[in-house]
Amino acid sequence: MKNPNWTREQALACFNLYCRIPFGKLHSRNPEIIAFADAISRTPSAVAMKLVNFASFDPAHQKRNVRGLSNASSLDREIWEEFEAAPNRIAEESEEVFNRLSVPALAPAEEELRIPQGPTEKQLTRPMRLVQNFFRRSVLASYGYKCSFCALDVRGLLNASHIIPWNVREELRADPRNGLCLCSLHDRAFDRGLMSVDEQHRLILSKRLRKKNPGPLHKVAFLDLEGARINLPRRFLPDKKSLEYHRANFFAREG
Repeated sequence: MKNPNWTREQALACFNLYCRIPFGKLHSRNPEIIAFADAISRTPSAVAMKLVNFASFDPAHQKRNVRGLSNASSLDREIWEEFEAAPNRIAEESEEVFNRLSVPALAPAEEELRIPQGPTEKQLTRPMRLVQNFFRRSVLASYGYKCSFCALDVRGLLNASHIIPWNVREELRADPRNGLCLCSLHDRAFDRGLMSVDEQHRLILSKRLRKKNPGPLHKVAFLDLEGARINLPRRFLPDKKSLEYHRANFFAREG
């Protein structure tokens, strides 16, 4: 008996799963995919193919000829295009659907991003949590749980860092293309405009980091990295305009 067509809810949940899993693990033997498939009454192979369909829309993979584009449905493309146009809405919807349809213990609990405080933010606590959880998981998984600047892979020391801050561009809050996976030290330096990324994805340093007699950590963590290309994600490449904004509005003040 032929399986019924994918519903929009199932496809949204699968898109959310795509954003949660590191790219190299999008295969039918992955325990997370097996558990998810069982939860929505699909085969692991069908889920894995749906994940590859979503990957085929990502510009980061189109040059690599990722299989799946010929098998992608109009529903797959519709969800991808909606995400590109309104990432916050699709992030919130897909988180809600994933949590409702999937296995509660499918992924381990992770530290959440700090929620900005203020009179308007307190009214949005629940949707903001959905958005921030989506953003964090998507960014960390896209970078393979390694700092983009130094490749540190200790998960407890990694942050999903917004390139354009959370409170500056509300429409980009959930967009992983406006994010970098950074260790705590480099997250703070980037946030303070002491480091940035140039047009060729190379690290640039503020004058404030150029010390004549640096200590060992300062040398290794900053000076030795200057000019090195950052570790790019396997999906959701950092947005060039977001990086331009950071250089112009944060790094320039500290340069």
